[in-house]
Amino acid sequence: MIRKLLIAAILLPAVWFGTAAIHFPPIFQKMFIAYVLLGLTVFLLLDAPPFPTLAGWKALAVLIGFYAVISTVYIGGASFLLPQYDPTVEMGKIEKILKSKLETPEARRAKLEEMIKKSEELQAKTGILLAGLEKLAPSAPTGGGQTVSAGSGDIIARGMEVYELHECYNCHKIGGKGSVKKRGPILDNIGNLLTQEDFKKKIFDPTYLYAEGFEKEHKKKQMPDKYKELMSDEEVTALAAYLATLKNPAIETPKPIFVKSKVDHGFIVYGYVRDKAGKPIPDLPVLAKPLKEGRESHEGKTNKEGYYEIFLHIHNEDSGTKIVVSAKDAKKEITAIYNPEDKVTKRQAAVDLAL
Repeated sequence: MIRKLLIAAILLPAVWFGTAAIHFPPIFQKMFIAYVLLGLTVFLLLDAPPFPTLAGWKALAVLIGFYAVISTVYIGGASFLLPQYDPTVEMGKIEKILKSKLETPEARRAKLEEMIKKSEELQAKTGILLAGLEKLAPSAPTGGGQTVSAGSGDIIARGMEVYELHECYNCHKIGGKGSVKKRGPILDNIGNLLTQEDFKKKIFDPTYLYAEGFEKEHKKKQMPDKYKELMSDEEVTALAAYLATLKNPAIETPKPIFVKSKVDHGFIVYGYVRDKAGKPIPDLPVLAKPLKEGRESHEGKTNKEGYYEIFLHIHNEDSGTKIVVSAKDAKKEITAIYNPEDKVTKRQAAVDLAL
């Protein structure tokens, strides 16, 4: 008996710290500890003296008592160890997901018009407030951060809501919050790696691309393919707009590996155009000009969130070409750097402009 107790004393900390080292959630750590204790109990019972033979009502009473003890242990263990879900909260999530599916086109149109009206009112109020603040303390240009203005705040806030509603945090992490197990990549800098169109394709078709270092997860199809049934076009557009704003280069985000896209032809320039207050500028022409003879310039136009995408005909031999991206008085020069032998990494760069 002493030997078995010593073995259990060694196994308990080994199991706890071992599972913590490979990032098992606490609930699974507790379950493994429970298994060790259960095994110890079984082996101790094997060494216990035999019970006397019982018959009649005594045998029935002992049997009922045994099942009562076991049931109490199982129910109590589940109540204290396993996560408890509030049915009303879960039903609320399901209703939110299904609500857009049940709405009629007329109801959706009315809701959209109401949101646009509120957005316009908020933009007007924000403009007045920003003008007052500018007089009191003129803003200085900043670098490295990503500003989201009130004008684009509606769709960005909606995208954050969709992210939470569909529990994307179970597999991804943003700002240090999210999955504790390696299921999906960190997304803090994903806006510098993927376009909004890439986001939409990936959400509806998880096999479209995968993150470097997540080959096994990709092969196991850990990202669900249910979102094409669960998400509306409005939800996907909002989620893509939100993810496109995540541009924190201080947090390492794995580069995307494209599976269903021809990546060795062309170069995409994309990003946001805003004024110095952070307000998006819609319907603004943006020009991308390669500084190499024989390579044509191309123009795009921002959408209502100030987002644009421009495709340039740049080939393998054009790696290292300088590209000037401009809109009105704002201009940035970048270098198209890529490996001509790389057939899985899409050739593109995020370029945000501030007027």
